[in-house]
Amino acid sequence: MKKYRVTIIKGRSVLLALLTIAACALFIAALSTYLSRTGKMKKSSAAAGDYLILAASEQGMYFYQRDFDAFLLLPPGNTLRAQVFRLTGEQVELVNSGIDVFYSIVDNTTSADKINFWNFAAYYGYDVEPNVGITGNGLSGRMQLSQDGNYYVATAIPLTPYNDGSRVPNPYQLAVITVTDSESGEVLAQISDVVMPVADEMGCLNCHGIVDTNLNILSAHDRISNTNLLEQLSQGTRHRCADCHRDNALGASGVPGVPPLSQAIHRFHADRMLPRSGITPDCYRCHPGPVAQFYRGAMYMAGISCTNANCHGDMLNVALTQAVGRQAWLNQPDCSNCHREVYGTNMGKLYHESYLLNSPDEEMNNIILCISCHNSAHAEWVSTNSLDNLLPIRIMGYPDFIRRCTVCHRAGVLGRAHAYYIEETR
Repeated sequence: MKKYRVTIIKGRSVLLALLTIAACALFIAALSTYLSRTGKMKKSSAAAGDYLILAASEQGMYFYQRDFDAFLLLPPGNTLRAQVFRLTGEQVELVNSGIDVFYSIVDNTTSADKINFWNFAAYYGYDVEPNVGITGNGLSGRMQLSQDGNYYVATAIPLTPYNDGSRVPNPYQLAVITVTDSESGEVLAQISDVVMPVADEMGCLNCHGIVDTNLNILSAHDRISNTNLLEQLSQGTRHRCADCHRDNALGASGVPGVPPLSQAIHRFHADRMLPRSGITPDCYRCHPGPVAQFYRGAMYMAGISCTNANCHGDMLNVALTQAVGRQAWLNQPDCSNCHREVYGTNMGKLYHESYLLNSPDEEMNNIILCISCHNSAHAEWVSTNSLDNLLPIRIMGYPDFIRRCTVCHRAGVLGRAHAYYIEETR
């Protein structure tokens, strides 16, 4: 007869055994839930569930000139990107159909009564109605789905830093994003805390005079470059700088043999910009600025200057790197210059175009924009500006980049991003 060994567990041992079995069961259930959830980051149409909107301005700083009467350097034109996710508890889905995504600006509904761009737009080749930007968007409207179907975008919004009824500059405008069901029109989600940074705080008048600044600039250009821009202006002809100087920001090819706009400006002024007391960093002598203080993100808080060699470098470096082939706006500092390669931008893409690509969960790759979780360049979370931090505070309860897995996933789940574990420390 075959004998069986029987182990009898008594008293406290029974309790320990039951607790061990229960703990194992909970672990297996949690692991199963995590794997099923993280494995279902996919694209879908509108349906029942909670919706999460992550959005950011394409640039952490956008600026334009105050007066367009003599020439055009940059027109008004902020660009906004937004991603919409549906949270069902069991899975997270990127929604790219069955919805409409709209934008507007809080207390900022007109621009034509605040700047004179539309008085002269036709001279620069822009056939646009007042309050309409160079790509056809206004201060409110419907966002368009990107070509890859991953986000919604509104380009060249003709925004000014002046709220309705005010001439006090407010460089940190707030955008409202509303998601509705395409068929019923039902509002599925809405947020009103996305910063749209904009300023007209260019420092040209610091050297070219407070009175007739633009005319003084044209006069200097004529004298140094042997042009006749002032004479042409007197005859009613106005030019974009990009008519001659290539400017990738406007998609303008310029004239062969003429240096690109960014190269020309930075090289000419590099040895002419004497330090001015109270202006830090040096970029603020031209870029916004002592009032706007657009350099405000995590890099600034870490004490890294924009003139750091791993970022832009000084004015001379900005110019000389273009002289040997770098293209302004198309070749920008990469996060991997300081951080590990795992944090670098996607091959052939800029930071605001890049996606998370190296998550251990392959279903999350090539879906989540870097700026959706880290915010715009120069304004990376945590920002020194309290308005920038409104969005993460609303989502997570504290200012930081979007680092908590529970923003999308069920509480208690620890996920991974950039091939490392994110600890739920708060």
